[in-house]
Amino acid sequence: MLREMKYRLVVFDFDGTLADSEESIMYAMECVARDFVIPGVDRARVKRSIGLPLQQGLEMALCLDPLKVPVAVELYRQYYNDVAFDKTRLFPGVKQSLERLVRNGVLLAVASSKSTHGLEAMMRFLGIFDSFSFVAGAQDVERPKPAPDMVMLALKVLDVRPQDCLVVGDTVFDIEMGLRASADTCAVTYGHHSVDELRSFNPTFMIDSFAHIVSIADDGDGHCLLAQGSQ
Repeated sequence: MLREMKYRLVVFDFDGTLADSEESIMYAMECVARDFVIPGVDRARVKRSIGLPLQQGLEMALCLDPLKVPVAVELYRQYYNDVAFDKTRLFPGVKQSLERLVRNGVLLAVASSKSTHGLEAMMRFLGIFDSFSFVAGAQDVERPKPAPDMVMLALKVLDVRPQDCLVVGDTVFDIEMGLRASADTCAVTYGHHSVDELRSFNPTFMIDSFAHIVSIADDGDGHCLLAQGSQ
C-alpha cells in the first residue's frame, strides 16, 4: 500500500541538483573562451550562468558579443559532448532517493535548460531515466527558466495541482520558476548558487543533502533546513 505523501509531483532541475556536471561545463566554457581569444574565464561568473538557456549563459559567462553567440553555442556543444559522459556524476544519494520516492507513489519530473535529446541521453547513461514520468528540456517550452512554463507543462501533462507540487533546484532561476508556477520550492545548497542568493528568493525549504528530499516529500518537514528559519 502506497504511503500518503505531501507532494504528488516533484520537479527537479538537472545540472547542480541531480548531477554534478560542473567540470564538463567549465571545460567547454574554457575551450570556447580560448577559441574567441578571451583571456581567462571567471569561474564564479560561469557558475552564476548555469541554469540559463545555453545562448544566454554563454553571453553572460564570457561577456560575448551577441553576434558571436550562435558560433559559440555550436563550439560549446562539441566540447561539452567530448567530455560530458566521462565527467558527469550523480550527487550522493540521488539514485536511491529517486527510487524511494517512486516506490512511495510520487511522480517525478525534470525541468532543465539542456537540450531535450542530450538531457534524456545523459539521464539514461546515469541510470535514472526510468524513474521519471516527465522530462522537459529547452526545446519543449516557449519561455525558458525562470519562466514557469516547464513546471506548468509538467502539471498539465501529469494532471497535478500546483499546491501538490515541489520544485527542487540549485539556482535562483529554479526557485523563481517554481514560485511563478505557484508550487512549493526547495533549494539545494551544494550546487551553483550561494546560500545567500538562494535564500533571497525565499524557497519553502533549503537542504544540504539530496537525501532530505524524501523526508520533505513525505511530510513537508523531515531533517531539512526550513528556509524561513535558516541562519
